[in-house]
This record gives sequence, C-alpha cells and structure tokens, in this order.
Amino acid sequence: MKILILGNSNIFKRKIYPALKSFKKLFIEVASRSEIEKTIKINKTYLSYNEALKKSDANLVYISLINSEHYKWAVKAMNLNKHVIIDKPITLSLGNTKKLIKLANKKKVLLSESIVFQNDLRFKKMITSLDLNKPTQIYCKFHIPKLEKDNFRNFGKYGGGCFEDMSPYAAYLIYFFFKNKNYSINLNKKTLNGFKLQLQSKNIYFDASFSFNDEYKNEIYIHNKTKTYFIDYFLSPPIDKKLNLKIFDIAKLKKHTISFPKQNVFYPYFCELFKVLIKKKYNFSYDQIDKTSKIKKKIS
Repeated sequence: MKILILGNSNIFKRKIYPALKSFKKLFIEVASRSEIEKTIKINKTYLSYNEALKKSDANLVYISLINSEHYKWAVKAMNLNKHVIIDKPITLSLGNTKKLIKLANKKKVLLSESIVFQNDLRFKKMITSLDLNKPTQIYCKFHIPKLEKDNFRNFGKYGGGCFEDMSPYAAYLIYFFFKNKNYSINLNKKTLNGFKLQLQSKNIYFDASFSFNDEYKNEIYIHNKTKTYFIDYFLSPPIDKKLNLKIFDIAKLKKHTISFPKQNVFYPYFCELFKVLIKKKYNFSYDQIDKTSKIKKKIS
C-alpha cells in the first residue's frame, strides 16, 4: 500500500510520519515545496503537488497544507479516484465540506478529517467510565502562546484565526459528549485570537476555551456526583511522554492516577482507516464529517 503526503508540515514531521513508519509494508511518498529532513526516510518525493497526484499510483492522499488549500487539493485528489485524509479544518465552510462529502460518495472513496484525540488511551478509559445521562460538568482548555509573526494561522486569507484552526476540536468534543442530545448555547464569544463556549443540555454542562495568545494549557476536567477526571495534554498529546489519567473518588476522598505508556494517537487512527479501506465502508466517516461540520457552523 502507498500513501502520498501533500505538504511537509510540522505535524507531518512530528507525529504523522512517526506513526506511518510503524507500518512496515507501507510506502510513503511526499510532495513538498520545501526540503525534507534527512531523518525522514521517504520512498519517493515530488516538488509539485499536481505532478505528485498525476504520477503517483498511491490510492491514499494525506493533505497537510495550509488551511485555505485543503478543499482545492482534496477535490483534485478525489477526481483522480484517490482516498483523502485532511488535516483539520477539513475546509473553511460548511458548503465546501458538503461538496467534498458528495464527491467522495460519488467516487466511492474515503474522506476523513484527522482529529485524533479520541484515540488517546486515557480518553477511551475515561469515556467508558462516564454515564452522560447523569449530571456531568465538562471543562476544557486549549491555549497556546502567541504564534510567530509569519505563521499562516495569523492570516485570514490562509484560513487562519483561532476559530478556524481550533473549532474542529470543539465540534468533535460536542459530537462525542452530546451525541444526539439537544443543547443550548449559553455563551459564544469569539475574537481573532480565541473563542469561548458554554453549552447546556438536560444533564451536561460544557465549558471550553481556546486561545492563540495565552500560557500553554491543554486539558480536560470532568466532574459528576461520584468522581472527577483530569487529562493533561489532552487534544494534542506528545508522543514522547508517559501520560496519566487522574481520578478523584468523591465518596472515598481518594485520588487515583492511572499511568499509560507513550503513545502516538495517529497510529490507531491510521489502523482504523486502513481497516475501513479494506472493508470499503465509508458512510460512517461521511456522517461524522457532516455532523461535526454542522456543529462548527452552529457555534460559529
């Protein structure tokens, strides 16, 4: 099997490539306008994205470009009958996302937005312990320091701004925690460098903040009548650290920490996608993208 990566992004170098190289029979090709580091072992490279799409016989394309380029190159790849994975945000508008879903369905190819925090072993352990039909409070923060001046995320014409870049996290959190529950938006405050949300359903209160201009925080805290749960480095966990799930039993007044081995959450994400490609069942992915993109629109 072959995969073609469009772009030599930071996330590709730090997390995507380390995950992909674990698959011994996978051939990795990269199209990049910048020089690829010698430590990254690639089977074939291209200098042009168009050339790569036309000449590569890889049937799976991962688009890891600036946000404003996602839709354009996804359309080109799918028109060549290639399966497509796209860094978040999948597109910059609900209309374009719907067009991609329609095209993927027509071409009978996979379409996936690479949101991967749900593959974290700590999250899986926590979510199976929760009863979200009972009163639950969820607090989430993802704050990063001010970006360098030339970072594309600072520029609206490239799909920058905190909301465009981080709202997919919020949308998927709402998707996972609220499922099909009705909820009201109590607070929706947005600026170029950050946004805050407060949502309420019958049993769930959700409070989240995201920032491009703050001290680093990446955490989730969940509280119900019996326990509290805390996960640090939540939405973008590092691959080189052993991480913990912290639990406090309210009735027993006891703290409990569960340690997990180092993990790259992109690895189980790719494992699942490769299984989907073998089974050729893509509707779940279409449905998930459709629902999360509508949530993003609702909170925009």
